[in-house]
Amino acid sequence: MHARFVSTVLLAVAAGGGPAAAAAEPPPLAACLDSDHPPFSSAATPDRGLDVDLARALADKLGRPLQLAWVDVPRRGGLPKALRENFDQGRCNVFFSVPAGGDPPAPRWRPSRPYAVLSYVWAAPPGQPAPSDAAARKARSLGAVTATPADLYLHVQGLPRSPYPNNAALLQALARGDVPAALVWSAALADAQPRPASDGQGPSDAALRTPLTLVSPAADTALGNALDTALAELDADGTLARLAQRHGLPTAATH
Repeated sequence: MHARFVSTVLLAVAAGGGPAAAAAEPPPLAACLDSDHPPFSSAATPDRGLDVDLARALADKLGRPLQLAWVDVPRRGGLPKALRENFDQGRCNVFFSVPAGGDPPAPRWRPSRPYAVLSYVWAAPPGQPAPSDAAARKARSLGAVTATPADLYLHVQGLPRSPYPNNAALLQALARGDVPAALVWSAALADAQPRPASDGQGPSDAALRTPLTLVSPAADTALGNALDTALAELDADGTLARLAQRHGLPTAATH
């Protein structure tokens, strides 16, 4: 009996240190990232993106190895379907860029505190002063993408609108100076060339802001708590603001 026990222990050590060593290995931070969500993440440039950099920073904070999983968010079912499928398949234990304040998450999912905010901001043609709220309201015309919250806001406010079919067309119009100011989705400014003038400020209206959160399994309380603690630390030391600046995203308070 003793000889067999010693033999078993020796085999376990030779195979990699046995149960104690295996238990000491921290579980990975398996991050699901949208495959087409610049400037946050893109499978076409897997080493770049705000979410990619944030995932690295969080894995470092948590002392876990990092695994990235690219997700094609379906047109039908959207993020709720993507969350359900990828968590159920065990592809990840944290999902990035989930909007707060939308459909309530399933009881088995836990949203984190916000780590970034997307919003509609005032912008002017390149080389012009960044428009304040008061200045924008005096413009002869304001550009906006049609059938968006920005378009609806301008309509409700009774402000003169110049509608465009998409962000690319609106940014081109700004670059040409076709409109003196516009209400632009902040993520669209990230890679815009030439970059419109904007200080990242927009109307004070909650309908024009979308905080982004991480979502993790509610059952993994330790992970959820650790993510919130790490995000608070990264916010306090300026990391979140620096990541937004690095990726060309106008900054806004996350709380």
